[in-house]
Amino acid sequence: MIFALLVAATTCCTAWFLTGPAHQRHVGCLFGLADAILWLLAGVSAGKLAIVGIAAFCALCFIRPFLRVYRYARIRRQYVK
Repeated sequence: MIFALLVAATTCCTAWFLTGPAHQRHVGCLFGLADAILWLLAGVSAGKLAIVGIAAFCALCFIRPFLRVYRYARIRRQYVK
């Protein structure tokens, strides 16, 4: 029951921050990543590979903005030198 409430709360926070102002969208991505990780744990504990695959894809989608910022920062540092 507590796990279900945690998943529901992170899903609601994800939707709230992703649909909010632009400066809060990174917070929504963090909540989305946490939500995807919780779904990964749920899928692994239930032994359902379909849930694990979908949750892994969702985690990749939510971490993509952070990877993009990291990659562009590395490229920018190379051009500054």
